[in-house]
Amino acid sequence: MNPGIKTTSAKDKLASKWNKPDSNAVIVDVDCTTDDAKDLCNKYGVQGYPTLKYFSPTTSKDGDVYEDARDLKAMNKFVKRASKLPCVPDSGENCDKKDTAYIEEIKDMTPESLQEAKSKMQKELDDLEADYQASSALFEKQKEEAMATMKRSEDLKKSLSKLRDKTGYKIAILKAKTSEKSEL
Repeated sequence: MNPGIKTTSAKDKLASKWNKPDSNAVIVDVDCTTDDAKDLCNKYGVQGYPTLKYFSPTTSKDGDVYEDARDLKAMNKFVKRASKLPCVPDSGENCDKKDTAYIEEIKDMTPESLQEAKSKMQKELDDLEADYQASSALFEKQKEEAMATMKRSEDLKKSLSKLRDKTGYKIAILKAKTSEKSEL
């Protein structure tokens, strides 16, 4: 990097785009190493750098951790989606093209059909979430087992190396001594 050239992080670019008076989102940076921010970081469970959290009516009061990609495009897409005010189907307020198209698609459905469609989508979402959680738990378990196996392997390698250092020359001497006798 050339001296004197300042780069702007994706987070800074995101903040400059969204931190405007008419925005539904605010991007902030908190330095948890300062005394002023330690209580805030503890309150919201911010540990390590960088921890990205977001708050909305659908998150817990402590916010949720952002775990998606950290490039500008991905974060911008997430903020755009997360900060969007909910569509009001009856008035069309806050509805985008996608919302309007879906409202048009379901406009003639009976209340029972709407409930059935909602239940079906929710079940699909819940099932996928359960599969994801199970997969994540299995991965963590296998990762822990792999780490334990790797440590055991490293320990055995060290022990083997020490034993070779300790007995290698003795085996060579014994081999030489036993070879001499068998050759006679």
